[in-house]
Amino acid sequence: MFHYSLKITLQRLSLLLLFYLGLRFAFYFFNQDIFEAAPPAQILLAFLHGLRFDVAALLTINLPFIALSVFPNSAFIQKKNYQHFLRWLFVLVNTLFFFVNLIDIEYFKFIGRRTSNELLIITQDIADQAGHLVVDYWYFIFFTFLLGIILYQLYPTQQSNKTQVAVNWDLQRIFGILFLAVLCTLGIRGGTQYKPLRVSHAFVQEPAILGNLALNSSFTFLRSLNNAPLEPFRYFKDQAAVARHLNFNPTQYQQNTLPATPENVVIIILESFASEYIGYENKGKGFTPFFDSLATQGTLFRHNYANGKRSILALPSILAGLPSLMDDPYISSVYESNKLFGLGNILNPAGYTTSFFHGAANGTMGFNAFTKTIGIQYYYGLNEYPEAQKEKDYDGLWGIVDEPYLQYVVKQLTRQKAPFAATVFTLSSHDPFFVPEEYRGKFPKGSLPIHETIGYTDFALQQFFKAAAKQPWYSNTLFVLTGDHTHKSKVKGYKNIVGMHKVPLLFYHPTKKFPDYNTGKITQHADILPTLVDYLQVPTNKLLPFGHSLLDSATTGKALFYLEGVATLLHQDYITQLLPNDKVKFYQYNLPGLKPVKVVPEKVKQQYTSELKAYLQYFRNGLIQNNFYYWIPSKLPTK
Repeated sequence: MFHYSLKITLQRLSLLLLFYLGLRFAFYFFNQDIFEAAPPAQILLAFLHGLRFDVAALLTINLPFIALSVFPNSAFIQKKNYQHFLRWLFVLVNTLFFFVNLIDIEYFKFIGRRTSNELLIITQDIADQAGHLVVDYWYFIFFTFLLGIILYQLYPTQQSNKTQVAVNWDLQRIFGILFLAVLCTLGIRGGTQYKPLRVSHAFVQEPAILGNLALNSSFTFLRSLNNAPLEPFRYFKDQAAVARHLNFNPTQYQQNTLPATPENVVIIILESFASEYIGYENKGKGFTPFFDSLATQGTLFRHNYANGKRSILALPSILAGLPSLMDDPYISSVYESNKLFGLGNILNPAGYTTSFFHGAANGTMGFNAFTKTIGIQYYYGLNEYPEAQKEKDYDGLWGIVDEPYLQYVVKQLTRQKAPFAATVFTLSSHDPFFVPEEYRGKFPKGSLPIHETIGYTDFALQQFFKAAAKQPWYSNTLFVLTGDHTHKSKVKGYKNIVGMHKVPLLFYHPTKKFPDYNTGKITQHADILPTLVDYLQVPTNKLLPFGHSLLDSATTGKALFYLEGVATLLHQDYITQLLPNDKVKFYQYNLPGLKPVKVVPEKVKQQYTSELKAYLQYFRNGLIQNNFYYWIPSKLPTK
């Protein structure tokens, strides 16, 4: 069926799958204590799942080899010297990546994840310690050479096919090359799914650590090359020193005792719900009459800020207490496989059923993979929405519109075992701001396209609470409502780096008052998880220092965000900014904006500058070293 050059190329590529299978087995064998909690069936599934990553990696690595193997004419391809060249190219390039996978067998023990482009920023360290490394880890070099020799010996060869030497570009060959092009495209992107294959796609099993078994180091290294490697900060000695500087006590909530009847939690993340659009926050001028009425009954924190400007940045902040203090979103960064604890990891051991609802296509922004890594048990996306209703309720672009989707959420929550902790992410108030035909003209259009859909989502929220109020779980549920980020602004006071992060944060309980502690202090998305831990009395030592419980009257409010290389720390008196050149600027805090300040007390300057640098170092070095939770004993040895 295929020209012989294509057949032999496919044979050579297929051979590599056996090598990657062997490397995965070696990785498992020498790290099996890390995977001991996984049953054999899940181990086997991880091996099978790993084939996708192996194919993607080996096709990416060998694209030049593939092109050189099939595009020259038949007579040239069969020349002895050219075949020798191809053989050596194939062996040398692939042996180099065998080495990357081999060293990860040991390196994984130190960083707890597969290798990424961090290898490019530690080359000087490697050079300085080359002698020591060669002596201690000589066997990696030995086995790399051994694998290279075996690959050379097993390299499929074929004698000249004289009947095809004269055939250069017949239909058979053209068809074969087109087939190979399609194969490479699908193989490299990992299939026909909504998003190309990413590291996070490996973490779909329980326990999540199996994602590292499904991956291979070639794939993680290659996928990280487009990401600029982070350099560690050295403001303070280590993570523990940074934590002390931030007065962070990781065991603060470890002695919590669950109440006899734990409460449910529903977190509602409202797409693009900026404070600017909320009437309750702007003297009645807004597009959210129902949210406003709910705010009068609940506890609204008036100085709340999103830790980022994009939906993909909101989830780590809200559900894991991790703001994004770098250019790349954590979810799509090379560090997405790091150890990170979140809502599921913390509440599941306390008996909670955890779930995440988003009416967009499964895989959108990597939400399904991320929620899995932080322990959330059930993901409800477009795929899970009832097929009979999907066509009617689909917005034609993103997913299911808010009003029917929120009704669907109510039904699903009623079926869940209590206590439960659910997160719901709306989507209608997103560009192109689709409003179902039956509701067009019902809500004020305002001066921006988003305003009408804010009104529609507010209406959908009202219908959600009407339906929820009829359910048995409603009276024992705490609702947390916030916007994921802001959108365009028409109000002058919001047109600055502070105002463009301001979103509402509302705690509402239908049968009791949420404790009202200083609702005028500065708050942020990263405060939500520690507040829930404190409120629900869930014992844990898996919180990060970026957020604080809003029930803790001893803490002063603060907020962090990072935009275009500028890190910003908000306090109620001053705003501190650290620029890319390490220059520090100060502004007077002025809700919802900022204004220049001429004189800042020297003591305040030093305190706030050190605090901002401490947060940045904790975040940056925690990512690079994968040791956010340095206080938690691990089977991985630490340096």
